[in-house]
Amino acid sequence: MRISLRELIGIVTIAGLLIGLTTSTWKLRRLKDEVGRLREEVGDLGQTEADEIAAVRLSSDQPLTYRFRVRVPETAGAAYRIAYSTWWPQSKTRPEWFAATPVPPGDSVVVMSIGRDVRDDRWKISTLVRNPQQTRRVATVLPEPHVDVFRGSHDVVRTGIGREVLTKPVGRSIRILEDRWLVGEGSLMLYGDSGPDEDQIGVYAELQLDDGPL
Repeated sequence: MRISLRELIGIVTIAGLLIGLTTSTWKLRRLKDEVGRLREEVGDLGQTEADEIAAVRLSSDQPLTYRFRVRVPETAGAAYRIAYSTWWPQSKTRPEWFAATPVPPGDSVVVMSIGRDVRDDRWKISTLVRNPQQTRRVATVLPEPHVDVFRGSHDVVRTGIGREVLTKPVGRSIRILEDRWLVGEGSLMLYGDSGPDEDQIGVYAELQLDDGPL
């Protein structure tokens, strides 16, 4: 078989293009994987409307530690806060909020954790709100019955937000975290708008309007 110089150049060119395409496809796949991991780590709220609040859950490799990214638009015209609690009283339609941390306009990372504070050796639930301008942290000492629950091993029902971005119109709230610890015989009795049949220990947090006392 005879191959002319022109045909040989064509074959070499095609082979080079195929090798380059294969290499580029492999690199692109690696970059997509890396972008996916970065999005899980730092969060990506994407594009949202000027009259919307937004939130997404981030990955966390520490027990009893929860991470979120939230957005309050600059044009919201209303102040927002992260309210938190570990107690949902019997028959109430929402948790009994312990305290709240202000959330400024723009994007912020929210870190909630439960554990022993090394400064005074007491178990607390703490909420940290961090953005490029400032970092704010609020903590509350936990009642001993709640500490006993969090120290133990129990099933948990999780109904807060996930890895998909959730948006709501300005003026509404987003329940970013709602983990209910199943403890005791009545713990499997889930509830609707009427509230739980018994006091429900868990971890609760909400991005809500800062419009008065909790």
